[in-house]
Amino acid sequence: MRRITAAASVVTVLAPLLLAGASTASAAAKGSLTVTTLDSGGKPVYAQVAVYNTKTYDFRYITSNKAASLPDGSYELATSFTDSTGGRGTVGGHSVTVSGSTKTTFDARQGRPVSVSLSPSPGGGYDRSVSAYVCTADNGPAVMGLSAAPGDLYVIPSSSKAYELSYGTTYEPTSAAGGDVWLATATHKGGVPSGVSAALKRSGLTALKVSARSGPDSGSARFSFDNQISSGDSCPMSTNHLSLRRDLPNYFTAHLPPGQWSVSQQARDFVYDGFHNYAAGKTTSLTLGHAVWGPGGAMPYTWYHQLYLDVFDPFADPTLPAGGTLATGTVKLTHSGKTLYSHAFSPSSTPSAQPVIPGAGWYTFSEVGRRGLPSGSLSTTSTLTLRFYADPAKNQEIRDYVTRFWPNGLDTRNRAVPGSTTSVDLGMRRDGTGDGSVARLPDGVKSVRAWYTTDGGGSWHTTAAKLSGGKWTIAVHNPATGRVGLRSTVTDTHGDSSTTTVYNAYVVS
Repeated sequence: MRRITAAASVVTVLAPLLLAGASTASAAAKGSLTVTTLDSGGKPVYAQVAVYNTKTYDFRYITSNKAASLPDGSYELATSFTDSTGGRGTVGGHSVTVSGSTKTTFDARQGRPVSVSLSPSPGGGYDRSVSAYVCTADNGPAVMGLSAAPGDLYVIPSSSKAYELSYGTTYEPTSAAGGDVWLATATHKGGVPSGVSAALKRSGLTALKVSARSGPDSGSARFSFDNQISSGDSCPMSTNHLSLRRDLPNYFTAHLPPGQWSVSQQARDFVYDGFHNYAAGKTTSLTLGHAVWGPGGAMPYTWYHQLYLDVFDPFADPTLPAGGTLATGTVKLTHSGKTLYSHAFSPSSTPSAQPVIPGAGWYTFSEVGRRGLPSGSLSTTSTLTLRFYADPAKNQEIRDYVTRFWPNGLDTRNRAVPGSTTSVDLGMRRDGTGDGSVARLPDGVKSVRAWYTTDGGGSWHTTAAKLSGGKWTIAVHNPATGRVGLRSTVTDTHGDSSTTTVYNAYVVS
């Protein structure tokens, strides 16, 4: 059995939506379909049309206003287009049976207004938009939609219960300085309605209060909020997406429909997280870009005599623990004084190692990561060394812990007050693989040692690691100016040990 480990990513889905693995057209096409799309003045305009065969599951996009070869059969159609003069947009969906040369029309003159607002209104100072997507009720791939200014969006009604309509509105600050953003959405099932006039309640939203710091990353950042539907109806995912750009550091609250959301930040670097559930009427605080970005908590694991090492991220945000796309560096695996694997990696060449290991025993894995960021950036270099026992005859995750450093009391640029003492929380991370066929061995922390440097690693000062209330902390005595690096060695109850180091962890000024 060959295992393939793929890096997680955040994907923003925009219409038109093409499902991965969609089949190509049958070579035995017998008919043709011409879809005419007319704007509000009755003039033919260009559009893409999503076409899905409900029996053969053949899916494709065709261009409107000209014949496209298709096998005879029943099809679900969805499209969106704008007037030839711009401005007004129209979305629609209906079914058609192709038999020989078949024609059908989407006529924007049949469209009805889509009016969506937030109640009560957030007030003035916002740019508003309205969106609508036509979807097939069977979660088929025929999904099309668009966003437009209020008053410029129309939907062509359909009584067919094979379709539904997701719609929403977004309020974004007109000020370049930013501020809160609002997204409210809803779905009409059992057909496409004859227009929409909806005032969606603010009380039904959840609030993600974002504090985006600078230091590990800087400059202009794009924040994306992506929704995942667990109810089986995928149509709301089309409207449940929010993307905005802000300069770091920045504060804002994203008011969103309740449910599962993934948050990402992309500036000079890119970090993101998995999906978490956020409840209506609740406020959740997210501190992004908090010092310190360092190695994540994933661990190597054995799988049929191979040791899987391609699980490490040398620079993970404590809140958004995936990313670090600018990393370069080296990894090495040794056993009994012999190098079993070594590799130099870069953003375009990440480690993908699964070396065969010779037998049960003690192994050492080391990683050095560097980020090519502008002068003044933080968390520029990290190192991780793991000494662990591995048995290639068993499919299991190794024991060990990675330290995640969390300095308290820093400002929005991750700065400490000169001459102050900073308390640093040490998070002992040992993430599971998420694979039930890979055993996770019991373990516990036996001892923790810690150091800090104020001269870039030229000298290291010992600081006591204290355990209280299940949390390990250290105290760092800050200099009058400069940068602080952090190091921790964790030994577990089975003798495995790990040393985590991050240089330029935070600044003192």
